[in-house]
Amino acid sequence: MANDGRTIYGFVQGEESHSFGGIGIEGTEVYTLPHENISALISSHGQTGLNDLPKETLLRNLTVYQSVIEQVMTEQSVIPVKFGTFIERDEAVIRILERGKVQISQCLKDMENKIELDVVVLWPDINVILAEIAQTDEIKALKEKAAEQPEKDALEMRIQAGKRVKALLDGKRESIQSVIMPPLLSLAEKHCLHDLMDDRMIMNAAFLIDRGNAARLEGVVAGLDRHYEDTLNFRIIGPLPPYSFRTFEVKTIDYEKLNNARKLLGLKEQATPQEIREHYWQLSKEFHPDKFPGDRDAQEHFEIINHAYKLVTDYCGDTSCSFREEDVKNWTSLKAVGN
Repeated sequence: MANDGRTIYGFVQGEESHSFGGIGIEGTEVYTLPHENISALISSHGQTGLNDLPKETLLRNLTVYQSVIEQVMTEQSVIPVKFGTFIERDEAVIRILERGKVQISQCLKDMENKIELDVVVLWPDINVILAEIAQTDEIKALKEKAAEQPEKDALEMRIQAGKRVKALLDGKRESIQSVIMPPLLSLAEKHCLHDLMDDRMIMNAAFLIDRGNAARLEGVVAGLDRHYEDTLNFRIIGPLPPYSFRTFEVKTIDYEKLNNARKLLGLKEQATPQEIREHYWQLSKEFHPDKFPGDRDAQEHFEIINHAYKLVTDYCGDTSCSFREEDVKNWTSLKAVGN
């Protein structure tokens, strides 16, 4: 398979190229590509995107992506780049480093010697907790009232009881979190709460801490685990790069799709933001679905116009832009995301 593209794993400090060996996706060599005092952590291979990959391959590549970043972070700070970022040729990667130099450098400075630790808290047996809630006077009263109602009304009462069970379960979570969080927050610079994956979860939180505080936070969690004995389960995931707090998203754009959008909007190869808005407004008035009630084709065409306008404005932003093929293929956007 030809090595005709670059997967970007993250950004690191460094002025010289360095190899980490064949630890990348498809067993490829992972190395740093430097520009001045920052570098992209990349590997070369022929895979050009994620959309057509089987699920098993996608999950395997995600695992490798995470492993690469976590191996490198044992030696230096890494700011991850969104999984699946694929760029053609080293020259395009260098352009990203050139345009994002200030942003990347500041982010690396902010996250120097910082790590993420995720703490997950679970009930060992959710059925025990639900049984306790079911025995509360409120839920027992709702169930007894439902039993006395006609089937139609009883169903509504049971739905109401189910909502109250959820509310009481959430209340238990909040009560436990109010005890668990303060000693953890005392060691963290930032934190964020992730979605709970199932009813067993009480808390799924990420903490950004100084690397030197990792043992202290682990000690706090161990103390909480002893305090709650077998009533709660605690898990620590990490140390991790700051996935939850700072990840870069690199965007490129497909020339053919952008060119079709340009033509649909009636734009020339050079356009100003005002010209783009005027062409869009004119088409919007001409093809608005209110003028064609019940016409599904008109509705679909209006949606296509809106999609074209979004694609063009994402590309151009608030400045004049060129739609020449060379300029479009050289275009990249770098955005820092996170809490």
